[in-house]
Amino acid sequence: MRLLRPSSLAIALVLAVTATLSVQWLWKGTDGQGWKEIIRSDAKGYYGYLPATFIRHDLGHEPFVHEFIFETPDGTLNKYFCGASLMMMPWWAGGHALALLDDAASDDGYSHYEYKAISVGVWVYLLLGLLMLRALLVRLGVREAVIVWLILSLGLGTTLLQYASQQPAWTHVFSFCCISGFLLLVRKLGDGDDMRWLLPTGLVFALILLIRPVNATLLLAVPIVLGKDTWPTLKRLFQAKSLLVLALLLGFAVLFIQPLWWHAQTGHWFEWGYRGEGFHWGRPEVFKVLFGFRRGLFLWTPFFQLALLSALLLWKRDRVRSLSALAYWGINVYIISSWWIWYYGSGFGSRVFIDHYPVLVLPLALVLQQCVGRKWLWARVFMGACIVLHLLQFTQYHLKIIHHESMDRHKYAYTFLRFGAKYRDCLGGNHQAPPFNPNGMSMVLEERDGLEHDMRFWHGGTVDVRPEAKSQHHVCILTPDIEFGRTFEVTTNDLPT
Repeated sequence: MRLLRPSSLAIALVLAVTATLSVQWLWKGTDGQGWKEIIRSDAKGYYGYLPATFIRHDLGHEPFVHEFIFETPDGTLNKYFCGASLMMMPWWAGGHALALLDDAASDDGYSHYEYKAISVGVWVYLLLGLLMLRALLVRLGVREAVIVWLILSLGLGTTLLQYASQQPAWTHVFSFCCISGFLLLVRKLGDGDDMRWLLPTGLVFALILLIRPVNATLLLAVPIVLGKDTWPTLKRLFQAKSLLVLALLLGFAVLFIQPLWWHAQTGHWFEWGYRGEGFHWGRPEVFKVLFGFRRGLFLWTPFFQLALLSALLLWKRDRVRSLSALAYWGINVYIISSWWIWYYGSGFGSRVFIDHYPVLVLPLALVLQQCVGRKWLWARVFMGACIVLHLLQFTQYHLKIIHHESMDRHKYAYTFLRFGAKYRDCLGGNHQAPPFNPNGMSMVLEERDGLEHDMRFWHGGTVDVRPEAKSQHHVCILTPDIEFGRTFEVTTNDLPT
């Protein structure tokens, strides 16, 4: 009997942990109705295409939903791109079929059958993504032990676990799967496999763009995958003109699904759903995105410190891959940190980097392949520590010890690896970015209320001395009978001109 490879066991462990946490924490929740949280926030928009198209048939006439429906002169518009909807579609359809067989279930497309089917589908996409990433690493000559540690680190030591188990209907696991597949297909072409692999490559890349158009930067990863084979592979590609044209046509056919959906809503072939949102190209929040206590990639997933270091260490051995990896890091960090709401709303860790995980680990895999002895030992110690730390903080987040919106250095220090009941739901404050303004926004007036002194602009509320005060002596009291806290009030006479 042939034994399973260690990497297969690692993948099975990641899937088992993900599925268990999904069922216990997300599906059941505290009242047995946790499954209703599978579709929330951004996911409402991705999901919204499906019942509107296949059940209500009211595209362009949907009821207003503030998270994702815009009212235009020509009809309502779903602000989101449809790629995630396409990834959900087969699982949603299967769930809806089960709902129709159950007389007790609602038939509007929003029953627990459809929601849980989406969650199961994401487990499958996670499985496929890890399998394709493993296949790519094998083709790159990476040994089994390194692959095992990378799979465990990605599956248990990064934000991938949160979005595969607790927020499955967001785009990121879909992107992780498709990008792993695209990179594998590129490597197949680089290895001299049949050029007909170019056709699914075009299809998958188009789907990646439909999920998150900004991930067009994935093309920068081609030299990381191919290394010195990049130019010979490109020459082979352009010599296969008929297949290249067909791949482009297939890709454009997939991309055309979005204009079809736009046209069905407003009668226009092009729409822009992100109205009032955009990029601040002149003031990217690079430091906060990488190191900040709110969403810093290197703080919440320190595993990627090793990944970036590896892109530098690769310089001595493979300058094409090293330079390409550093360019990939730099350009994507710049784009991510330029988005007007650079922390991308509430959540755990830096979710937008999940899409890029398959690319970012490639230099690390190649560097670890050369590590033996003490270097390999310390690399495993570091990765193991990252996994343990992440699992502990992931548990804190689930227990509402880590705040979902506005962590800072004081809150991080106060809650660090603490699990007592008194730390649950003890952090407040949703410090959100100001609305997007294409010319930027400047601070014109600021006053911090520490509750210890009379303030010029902060008024009201019930302030009292309490022993449990976290800063000096005073707290602002909120009870069922005292619903409102302090008010920030500024007259026109106080505003600068």
